[in-house]
Amino acid sequence: MRKAILLILTFILSISLPLSSAQQLEPPSWELGWDTDMDSTYLVDLEEDWDLTGELVFYINNERTGELNIDLTYDYDEEGPFEFDGPDSVSVGGSSNESFSITISGGDAETVRAFSPSSSIKLILQAQETVGETPVGDNEIEGEISTPRMYHLAPEVLLPTDTLFSGSWVEFTLEVSNLGNNQDAITSADATIRSCPHLSVTGLDSLEGTVVGVTDQNGTGVLSFTLRLEATSSHQERTCEVSISILSEGDGNTRSSSMNVKVEAPQSSDSSGDSDGSGEDDDMTSKGSESMPALSMIEIFSVILLTSWFSLRSQREFL
Repeated sequence: MRKAILLILTFILSISLPLSSAQQLEPPSWELGWDTDMDSTYLVDLEEDWDLTGELVFYINNERTGELNIDLTYDYDEEGPFEFDGPDSVSVGGSSNESFSITISGGDAETVRAFSPSSSIKLILQAQETVGETPVGDNEIEGEISTPRMYHLAPEVLLPTDTLFSGSWVEFTLEVSNLGNNQDAITSADATIRSCPHLSVTGLDSLEGTVVGVTDQNGTGVLSFTLRLEATSSHQERTCEVSISILSEGDGNTRSSSMNVKVEAPQSSDSSGDSDGSGEDDDMTSKGSESMPALSMIEIFSVILLTSWFSLRSQREFL
């Protein structure tokens, strides 16, 4: 009985030893990961001219004693605003950890601005180990990439079409565009008038709190506001510089637009009355001269004959 038990134990040990030896002979694994913090969405750097830049860093840890050859591919939505540029293949020495960079750039300005910062693009980095030309193992990592929020409210004043006289008012239009990539709101609006203390702008209260959506490249989404310029009756005739500024809720910046408006003095009623009176006098004089009867040639000849007859008669009586 004891011999049987010993034989069984010997058989079991003979089977288990090759398995444990085979496990120890398996080559150590390699690891692919991010050096850049990708636990949350990675935001690129974005300039005011919509030029974007970014860099992602990944590492490959090779625990083997021999060199590791990796082919890399990048999978992402190519219709988005990002372009990724990284190595196609890398070699990592034995028992080493090496890092590599992926640069991020953008397309044209309108494509970048049209991309909503509330959305993101997923980048999948695939790494495949090759021996010669034969793939023997792969690994992959992924991350979300997006753009920061940019705010840019742009006001533009349009000259009034009517003439502004002292003691009157005219309407003009203020257009507000959102040239950022996220909706914004007008916190407040103000007017600055130079050289004309008797000129004022009314209607600015209607702008406060107005939400302005993103304006596309075709100008869709521009908001128009009708404001009024009022000149007092004591306003002198001169050209005034009028500036309208708006405060952005998104970035807290104030931007303005200016125009030059000429205030005309009204025509004097006295001078117009004098001109009318002189006109009437001229008419009366003209009409008076026209009403005087003109003497005909026969009447003039008759007067001459009568004068001559009376003259001859007087001379005869005298003789």
